[in-house]
Amino acid sequence: MVYFDLNILKTCSSTNDIAIKNAKKGLPEGSSYLSYLQTNGRGRNNNQWESMKGNLFLSTIFRPTMSKVNWHQLSLIIGLSILETLIELGVDRSKIKLKWPNDILVQKSKISGVLLESFDSFIVAGIGLNILKKPQNETKWNTTKLYDHTNKVFSIKYIANAILKIIFKNYSIWEDKGFDFFKKKIDESIYNINSKVVLKLNSQSKNINGIFLGLGDNGSLKIKVDNAFLEYYSVDSFCFPDEELS
Repeated sequence: MVYFDLNILKTCSSTNDIAIKNAKKGLPEGSSYLSYLQTNGRGRNNNQWESMKGNLFLSTIFRPTMSKVNWHQLSLIIGLSILETLIELGVDRSKIKLKWPNDILVQKSKISGVLLESFDSFIVAGIGLNILKKPQNETKWNTTKLYDHTNKVFSIKYIANAILKIIFKNYSIWEDKGFDFFKKKIDESIYNINSKVVLKLNSQSKNINGIFLGLGDNGSLKIKVDNAFLEYYSVDSFCFPDEELS
């Protein structure tokens, strides 16, 4: 079991910046950083993460021993861990879903996201969780916050510790038993499985239309196109055409 060390900051550019800087200095796995304010938060694909005071901004260092070809799986392991934490905090289990590869939704609205940044010998995972406020600039998704879904009140530090405790428990299992241990559990929580999906790939201008089948064996996005089964580890974007934002 990996032990984590939570360091608390009043403000910073981004907690990932702090974690990366310290990982390069050789700080151990489990070194974690919680900031009450970020001035330059970021999400996947260089998107800005709107950092509103009262929400959670948390980053932690991992030094996986397994092959780098599997490092991307950590995004899903962390997403599952956040889902499990939200249940502990009082959110109704039936309302929470994981959106491949890195978002957590409650009642189809985004509550949390995960950003992995990988280097030669370590990964930094950044976690954003809406607790007190909903971002105003999100255009792709409806957004929600923790206190829309639980009557309990927690300190941000308590929530950070709760998330890290479950993450590092699952991380140790992942290192020991591999992704197979989690695949069924994640597929049961994956958003819009067996729905029509449209993929836009980085290298192609033509969209790919298929049926979303959940996860491939190694954590890929698996779809069926006509009679072919295809798996993707990275896509530019994807959407579910039968769904409309309410």
